[in-house]
Amino acid sequence: MKKLLALLLTLTMIAGLTACGSSNAPSASSAAPAQSEAASEPQAESETPADNGAEEIAPPASPYKYSMASGSVGGNFYLMGGGIAQVINQHLPEYFMFTSETTGGSTANLSMLQSGDAELGISMTASLGESQKGEVEWTAGVKHDKLRGALALYPSWLTIYTLEGSGIETMADLEGKIVGLGSKGMAMDTIFRQFFEDRGITPKQIHNDGHAATATALGNGVIDAAILFSFPPFAAISELESTKNLKFIALNDDEQKYLTDTYDFYKADAMPGGSYKGAPEDVQGVSEWNMLVSSVDVPEEQVYLMVKALCENQADMIAVHHSAEYMTAQNTLNFNIPLHAGTVRYLKEIGIDVPTELVPPEYAE
Repeated sequence: MKKLLALLLTLTMIAGLTACGSSNAPSASSAAPAQSEAASEPQAESETPADNGAEEIAPPASPYKYSMASGSVGGNFYLMGGGIAQVINQHLPEYFMFTSETTGGSTANLSMLQSGDAELGISMTASLGESQKGEVEWTAGVKHDKLRGALALYPSWLTIYTLEGSGIETMADLEGKIVGLGSKGMAMDTIFRQFFEDRGITPKQIHNDGHAATATALGNGVIDAAILFSFPPFAAISELESTKNLKFIALNDDEQKYLTDTYDFYKADAMPGGSYKGAPEDVQGVSEWNMLVSSVDVPEEQVYLMVKALCENQADMIAVHHSAEYMTAQNTLNFNIPLHAGTVRYLKEIGIDVPTELVPPEYAE
């Protein structure tokens, strides 16, 4: 009997190490971002039953009522945020009761985390980079030092599009044009205003609105071109393509190098061919990551439970949106801020080496 119990215990431990880091995953597109060499492959969902670590951590007298800062209705942040809240609530009902909050996106979410108005939030790595310096307008001069990385979600590719026949073939052709850059004050808006200035391109006007409204503005002839980062196909662009022929603009080598040299969260990449009808081939550009972020104020054991539950129930998230195939423990090494101590604990538990620069000062072995 003792030998049988020992064998069962060994098999259970081996099975647990495969969660969120399965080696039999399908190969990723060569266009997937690769900030760390091992971080570019989407993972197949684990078939191992999840124990969520609950037997080690006693539940509270009543579930913690927490907020998940997501995004605007209809966007991918909104879908993923709702899915994250649902998965955590479903698999850790004794511990948490998350509500997914509709927000203005990355910068709003990071501000909520810094101020203690949310416990989890979604952000692009561009906004995370800005948050640490506290120099751009949305930070109000505050270095967001409470932010900690929880889990990688999915990559986004630079997407520059215009109407077929507009005469716009390159970024230089945006000279004298009306260009949509998403919501004012967002990281991409700031970055591409600077890009135009440094590259000697002077648009006639910068149009700021949500990405879905920007696509509509392009279709209505209000603007000449639009720029965004997205995991394709972005619904608003696909909808526009149902009535309009679109052209997708590539960066040249110098423009790509400018972005990757200037901003360490951008990686040389290409939007995968076939993402849209107007982009049958890869479109050269850059990519960045969308991340699940927490706060140093959320205890280590709580984030550990959340991350473990999300990784071990990845199939539930893929059912919400297929981009969650990239939501893996290994891809979490693509963060550009320190990880949460609970995330470090989980990564080390499943055998992933965490680079020193990602280990937060409050983490203790």
